[in-house]
Amino acid sequence: PPVAPARAPMAPARDRPAARALAAVLFSLALAGGSPIDGAPVAPVHAASGPAVKSSDSGIGLYVNKDGNSILRLTLPRITELPGLYSAQELAETIKLRFDQVGYKRDPVWTAAAGDAGMLERALQELEPELLAKAPQSLQARALAPFREAQANVRPLLAALREQDISATLRLQGSIARGLAAVQAELFPAQTLPYELPLEYAGLPQLRGRAEVEMKLVKGKGNAKRFCAATSSMYTGRFGLSYSEVKESQEDMKGGECAVENTASEATIRLTLDGYHAPITAGNFAALVQGGFYDSMPVQQITDLSIQTGNAKKAGKPPPARTVPLEIFYKRDAKPTYSFTSDEDRRGAETMALPFQSYGALGMARQSADLGGEIDNDSATSEFFFVKYDQALIPPGRNTLDGAYSCFGYTSEGAAFLRNVEVGDVIASAKIVSGLENLKMPDK
Repeated sequence: PPVAPARAPMAPARDRPAARALAAVLFSLALAGGSPIDGAPVAPVHAASGPAVKSSDSGIGLYVNKDGNSILRLTLPRITELPGLYSAQELAETIKLRFDQVGYKRDPVWTAAAGDAGMLERALQELEPELLAKAPQSLQARALAPFREAQANVRPLLAALREQDISATLRLQGSIARGLAAVQAELFPAQTLPYELPLEYAGLPQLRGRAEVEMKLVKGKGNAKRFCAATSSMYTGRFGLSYSEVKESQEDMKGGECAVENTASEATIRLTLDGYHAPITAGNFAALVQGGFYDSMPVQQITDLSIQTGNAKKAGKPPPARTVPLEIFYKRDAKPTYSFTSDEDRRGAETMALPFQSYGALGMARQSADLGGEIDNDSATSEFFFVKYDQALIPPGRNTLDGAYSCFGYTSEGAAFLRNVEVGDVIASAKIVSGLENLKMPDK
């Protein structure tokens, strides 16, 4: 695809409506090869579009983070009284990022990962008395259980690293990372945001925390591709496989295609909605899921880098009565920004707390503009998209979606199924399986 011009700070859209409308149309034409489709992202991800960012802005240290689950763990609200807890989380995540980025065939990466694990062991030893001293008494028991489980897995992790056992290493690393995140989640007040939302959005659903949605996909009538059951796991690489699963999936694949005995006409994926960083967007989506809006919803548009659905008109459903604003959360900010893209806000070089750099990242589409019209940033309703992230086409921190569309979560399980989704496949059902208590509906 053609490379978009470098994204630099620009004048607000209201000062350049014609230019922005024309740019939107050209972007849509470049992606779709024809006329823009209503509700399609008007700035599709098809090329780099900004100054290079530090790797630490899109990951940890030298390592880019493309794992949606890891991003979610690292962006939990920090417990300010326990800064060592976040540092320990970073160490745990770095171990896997090393293998994701450089592979596991060379001795130096194992040595470096063992060094991370050693520092993690010391960090947890120092953190335990702080946790006992500073954590509220009422929450200590619930927080200590996952903490001690994580702590108990560090020595086995060190042993797996010495033996260069990638399967055990990733299993233990994942358990530790999830345990430390559970400690943070237990210590942060439930159904609470670490900032106040603008009063003007009091009439919209709000997700005050996180929620998980289980989505069942079925193949459409006449669609040839089947879901590959051998590649259903989430990972940070191309389709979501940990390195221990890559060999297994390769054995299950024939000529780059899934072996027939490993295919299925149905697949289940899990989405994690992040209300900490996109409370309005995630709240709107969760409310639609809870109301059954996405049940029997067909997949309506697919490009090389996105899967889009949720257009009520195309599905023959009554359109949602509400619209929600553009909601983006800069990594260095303390609360979301509304209604203005990063270009319009003269912050085009900054990175997002929830970047579109994971396979299955969730984005909210807006209504397309007509020729000569101005794009309404606050026109999102129900249409959303999955990003089929590919670092070769979407450099981290430099794609045209970050700062232009609301990212409200990630596909946390089953992301690899998305590569076999076709137009006409159907979301048979979508239901909230955890976190419903965090959904706050407006007063009637």
